[in-house]
Amino acid sequence: MSKLMMLTATALVVLAGCSAPQGTANTGDKREATEHTKVARIDSAKLDAVLADPRREKDRARDVYRHTAKTMAFFDLSPSDNLVEVLPGGGWYTRVLLPYVSPDGGWYGINYSPDLRTGIFNAADRVISDDALAEYKQWPQKYPETAKRNGPENAAIKGAFLFSMVPDQDKGTMDGVFFIRAIHHLNRIDPKFFEESIANSYALLKPGGIVGVVQHRAREDYGDVDYDTTGNKGYMKQSYVIDMFEKGGFVLDEASEINANPKDTADYEGGVWTLPPSLRGKDETKREDYVAIGESDRMTLRFRKPS
Repeated sequence: MSKLMMLTATALVVLAGCSAPQGTANTGDKREATEHTKVARIDSAKLDAVLADPRREKDRARDVYRHTAKTMAFFDLSPSDNLVEVLPGGGWYTRVLLPYVSPDGGWYGINYSPDLRTGIFNAADRVISDDALAEYKQWPQKYPETAKRNGPENAAIKGAFLFSMVPDQDKGTMDGVFFIRAIHHLNRIDPKFFEESIANSYALLKPGGIVGVVQHRAREDYGDVDYDTTGNKGYMKQSYVIDMFEKGGFVLDEASEINANPKDTADYEGGVWTLPPSLRGKDETKREDYVAIGESDRMTLRFRKPS
């Protein structure tokens, strides 16, 4: 054997000795390749059509602040998903989510529990009558008809729930639950209602299902004396929101700065409603300043229920 051949053979032996043991070789490379080749579930063409639909004519001006296309892509929804929208309210996001999952998926709304509804009245020094509370408990039966105006003719409206009253047959069937500017409403009366919403979301989701959060963000360096970050002013600390979901069994999949706004000081006496689109600030001389700031600084989070 020539000297060159002997050196080559020796080098090959050394390289083989440096390789990972058989059966575990290249595990990291395989994981990295899997991550890099992960196929996005978002249907960009369909989403573009939804965002351009005439029913969103009055909504579209807010897209520049709410980064709707990027937010939907971050949540990575499939048009065949079954999803739950928390506190759908006037339907701004319903007019995105509902058409996107129609006709192949399913849209569900979920609203305050009866106890939280009562607590909201009590906090305003009002009393909700027995008849009014009984009427409110009919929301799951009545709201789907209202939601139809926010979707196409083939709108995939599958149902509606109240927190604390989720039917057993719907548990473990959802692909996503979405808290869009909703958490402050659930936390401000008593954090137990936020905890309840997390537990109900966990129960509704399939293993591997996600929770999407967009929420007005308070400064982390504020103490209780500095500013109310319990939700009464709309702003919540991101660390608190993450901690609550993790205590509820969720894993933080990813956090994004898609909806960040560094111009927002998040310290207004009138809360987040001082800024657009509400512009409820008492000082009219600062109105143009608030318009220049734009909508609030917002956290954007994706949690996952472990498989």
